[in-house]
Amino acid sequence: METKSKVTIDDVARKAGVSKSTVSRIINNISGVKPHTKLKVNRVIEELGFTPNITARSLKTKLSRQIALAIDDIRNPYYPELAWAAEQVAKENNFRLVLINHYGNPSEEIAVIKEASDMRVDGIVLLSISHPKTLAKVIKESAVPVALIGNYAEDISADWVGLRENEGYLAMDHLIRIGRRRIAYAGNTTLHRGARYSAYVQSLASHFMEFDSSFVYNGERLAIDTGLEAARYFYNLNEKPDAVFAANDLVAIGVAQGLISLGLRVPEDVAVVGIDNIPWCTLTTPKLSSVSNLVAEMGRIAVEKLILRIGDESKALERIVLEPRLIVRESTVKQM
Repeated sequence: METKSKVTIDDVARKAGVSKSTVSRIINNISGVKPHTKLKVNRVIEELGFTPNITARSLKTKLSRQIALAIDDIRNPYYPELAWAAEQVAKENNFRLVLINHYGNPSEEIAVIKEASDMRVDGIVLLSISHPKTLAKVIKESAVPVALIGNYAEDISADWVGLRENEGYLAMDHLIRIGRRRIAYAGNTTLHRGARYSAYVQSLASHFMEFDSSFVYNGERLAIDTGLEAARYFYNLNEKPDAVFAANDLVAIGVAQGLISLGLRVPEDVAVVGIDNIPWCTLTTPKLSSVSNLVAEMGRIAVEKLILRIGDESKALERIVLEPRLIVRESTVKQM
């Protein structure tokens, strides 16, 4: 049986009528090639079915052209948009994106950085959930550059892109502005003392509204089932809340659907707002009001900064803070 010989870079160069070095520059996304030449060579690459040998290229450039994106859990609808945006930037710069789930486990988050060399990646984008105490030390000793998504200390040895931590205040201010006075909070034990819960408590105080601990429900996870549990809990209170601020959209969806199943109207009886603005917000009935934390933008910027850092590790570290945005939908304001 006759076997088809593998297409080489020499075959591409010969077919396109350019030098081997020109093909190499295009494959490695190096500037200095005229657009029409780049277009012609890419067409030949596609026509011949040429696949660059990443291992061979990495021996010459000392780069694997791979970066890792380490997130909590890709099954959470918060993350696909982030991962997609990150992958697009990686592709544009001729890098391959490797996805890693650390499930918010501190030891797994640390292991991702420590094992970078074994994974053959040139850098890591990490979205830390647990913020382990040794994170700064491990990043400083990392064999490859690290970029972070989220807000971190100024002295950490990594570029990071985060949010101004006022998502909770935006959500609470919205509920108060539409006239809600018995506002409850639904979250989980991990975030019970975090920024979103603090925003809940402080917003009540700044508007001279009484804090009632019975209006706080914390489940095990930031998930729909926690929201369903919270809905049943709030429903059984003698004095029911007229609004619920949920720590994320999954909890908010569970709260809204749970209250509706118990016979309450959303938003007429109880307004519900979440945080993250996941795609599911527009698929529920009613559509969910939420605070967008620009997840795709954070993924895009983090990868851009990491690739720049891979090219020049001497650059000054960057801290980029984005502004979250409130998106008002039917779960808080009845649409006519």
